Amino acid sequence: MGKEEKTEAELEEMIAQRLVVGGVYVSVRRDALLGWRPMVITAPKHATYAQQLADEVATELRKKFVLKD
Repeated sequence: MGKEEKTEAELEEMIAQRLVVGGVYVSVRRDALLGWRPMVITAPKHATYAQQLADEVATELRKKFVLKD
């Protein structure tokens, strides 16, 4: 069974809902190696932590979803 296709906006929302850090904007972009990857935009104080969380969530979501063309 293939992976379900999701738009950038759908993946961004799924990741943002799982992050515990407030004031975080999530952007999903196509990646040649991984298929897609998240990038977080937030206050510098929280940037490293939020990016690590987003990457962990994305690793889990990539098992189920691919980025829609």
